[in-house]
Amino acid sequence: MLKANSFKAGLARDEHQFGLWCSLASNITTEILAGAGYDWLTVDMEHSPFDLFSVLGQLQAIAAYDVEALVRLPSADATLIKQLLDLGARSLVFPNIESAQQAVDIVSATRYPPHGIRGMAAIQRANRYGRVPGYVQNAVNDLCLLMQVESAEGVAQAADIAGVDGVDGIFIGPNDLAASLGFIGRADEPVVQDAIAQTIAATRRQGKAVGILAPNETVARRYLDMGCSMVGVGSDQGLLIRAADDLIAKFRSA
Repeated sequence: MLKANSFKAGLARDEHQFGLWCSLASNITTEILAGAGYDWLTVDMEHSPFDLFSVLGQLQAIAAYDVEALVRLPSADATLIKQLLDLGARSLVFPNIESAQQAVDIVSATRYPPHGIRGMAAIQRANRYGRVPGYVQNAVNDLCLLMQVESAEGVAQAADIAGVDGVDGIFIGPNDLAASLGFIGRADEPVVQDAIAQTIAATRRQGKAVGILAPNETVARRYLDMGCSMVGVGSDQGLLIRAADDLIAKFRSA
């Protein structure tokens, strides 16, 4: 009764998958984007005004379409992880992971005992309010966990983080990484790009997928050539800003 996580399967097959970041906290804009043909949409709790109830609305808006809903958490809090899983989020992105132990703890928070510490709930949206037999035994099959590397320490520990059982991939945050390396706002600096390349190589050696955000098509294609299979190519905010600015500019220039 639950559709398989084709996004997770695609990562395992090293397929290219393209997505957008959703930050406007609008069910309407997210539903519009969900029908556009992207492989994934990320609901960004870290830098946007989302709470659990509004995340629920985003998941409901995306559910009717052939696109995977990712949720980026603001932290790796075990209680929040449990609540999001119960809401039906199954592909989770965790910011600024810097050690294998952090990844181990996150994996534990997503597994039911005896394999982890996820709390039990008999009736929840994740199991269609109790209508999915065997959910507790099989939920792990469709969980997808992505650890964000966004700092110099994360780069140094990338191989160990990626090697944790239950981690499906590493998602690089180029802007935070640039800031960590002393080049705030300058992700194209050679030092930053070298750190990105190092993280990609370390992750792929562990047989895991690599994702990243790209500011434009040229950079996105470069990251694909470097070994990323999951690329964020824009955001709802960015699309709206550019379209609004371009439209008025046509009339002002006339």
